Amino acid sequence: MPLWVYIVCVMLICACAALWSYERRVRSVFKGIPTLPPLPIIGNIHQVLGDGRVLFRLLKSVAEICDTNNSPCIAWLGLYPIFITHDPEDVKVITNSCVEKPFLYNFGRVWLGHGLVTAPAAVWKHNIKKLSGTFTSSVVDGYLGVFNAQAEKLVAGLKTEVGKEPFDIINKYLAYTTLEAICQTALGVSKISESIVTSEYYEAFNRCLELLTARGLNVFLYPDVIYRLTPAHREIKRCVAIIHNVSETVMKKRKLEREEKKKRNKTKNENNGEEPRFKAFLDILMELSELDPSLTEQQIKSEVDTIIVGGQETVASTILFTLLMIGCKPGIQNKMYDEMRRIFGDSKRPVRKEDLSEMKYCEAVIYETLRLYPPVPGVMRYSDRDLQLKSCKIPKGTVCGISGWGAGRSTRTWGPDAALYRPERWLSDTPPGNPAGFLAFSYGRRACIGKKYAMAILKTILAHCLRELEFVSQADNMQMKIDIALRPISGHLIQVRQRIDDKMKNHPNTVLHSGGVDIRGLLLRVPDIHGVVRVLPMCGDRRPVGRHHYLLTRLLQRDRNC
Repeated sequence: MPLWVYIVCVMLICACAALWSYERRVRSVFKGIPTLPPLPIIGNIHQVLGDGRVLFRLLKSVAEICDTNNSPCIAWLGLYPIFITHDPEDVKVITNSCVEKPFLYNFGRVWLGHGLVTAPAAVWKHNIKKLSGTFTSSVVDGYLGVFNAQAEKLVAGLKTEVGKEPFDIINKYLAYTTLEAICQTALGVSKISESIVTSEYYEAFNRCLELLTARGLNVFLYPDVIYRLTPAHREIKRCVAIIHNVSETVMKKRKLEREEKKKRNKTKNENNGEEPRFKAFLDILMELSELDPSLTEQQIKSEVDTIIVGGQETVASTILFTLLMIGCKPGIQNKMYDEMRRIFGDSKRPVRKEDLSEMKYCEAVIYETLRLYPPVPGVMRYSDRDLQLKSCKIPKGTVCGISGWGAGRSTRTWGPDAALYRPERWLSDTPPGNPAGFLAFSYGRRACIGKKYAMAILKTILAHCLRELEFVSQADNMQMKIDIALRPISGHLIQVRQRIDDKMKNHPNTVLHSGGVDIRGLLLRVPDIHGVVRVLPMCGDRRPVGRHHYLLTRLLQRDRNC
């Protein structure tokens, strides 16, 4: 037998012995902590191969293990341990001690550069000092014009669905509406009606999200040297170029406008010492860059793209799950509508900043949705030091996974009704649960800086929708997947109905009797197949509006013949 064969065999034996020794040493560190059953060498890799549905099932299983055992859980990426927890005390320690993120976040840098989400710890520490105060109340108030305009466009689109079959609202309306609103506030517009989001931009944006998700779910594409050889890498570079071209074009335009204003001495003094009400995130960053040259154009572009991606995914997902939940819980939807009536009356006026603070029940509904359906169901941190937690000590170099899904559904944090959708829990004087058990906006030092922004756009859109429309869903048995954000894959279709206010319902010309139908003017009240009375408006030619057009027309003819 040739000598090189012996050498190769010896090297393989040594490598296997080293791996076996390393595995034993690592496993001894986490001895006594529940572990997902691993296979030799590959660990739990086989359990994440597939699509977002597989990843969600794994996340759900880990959350149940943690809650049942009141303990963290260990998953194995090959021989590499991932420490997973949703215990509030552990979350506090990890999120406040660890600001570095593991290598998985590097995948997004092809698009987002060193933005707040994907930046290494050193860059993040430098930039967060400047950016943490960007979304102040006054800045967010200036965005209400954009939020109202986009909400009105959304409602106009949804009205065309009235009386039709249930449909996929997020892909047909919400994704585009939220992207356009966030692009307008991030990049800036000269007119509220001006649209930045072209069909090419929208398609490139969605394709980038799909490609990043696909890479995250395929461990064989993790090494950059392999990924760069694939068609997916070439495609994501093409899509990112389209997105960056829009950002760069707007940035150049805004830079020229700022220089022209300086030349004409159009400073703050000409505005009586007041800043303009609308100030795009891009404008804020450009002002900061004048004070700190380290905030380069490349870094500004990265931060703007990060805000757009993070905002669009989370806002669209939250609106979707809110409409789904109130659509299958009419009592909650009616309470939201009653609150809107108290605030707005019969008016369809735009939402103002003082209205936002009055939407207490709407806010409770949003928080309850975020608790049970967090848009980002998990985040990760890299431990750059040894950490002593409540249950164990984790060594330096450990990847820590924090389960937002598990935290929001933990019976140990939220009580025995943790799985129940109950917005009233947020209306008490004492906040429910534990602050570190509500992770919709993350927690600790790298928490989301856009909470005020998110709540303002969510309340504005929901107010416009609920004042004019009713939503019906069958969301009790939704099936989920994890892409960049949490998404339903079944049970998520919504049906839209035109809302009839109380004044019209109680109109004296509207009568319901045992014969089924009686028409004396404006409205038609008909029991449907479930026995629920529906109130339908009449058109000018006395035909009823809605999906029961044919049936009601026959009833009208019968009534006239009698």
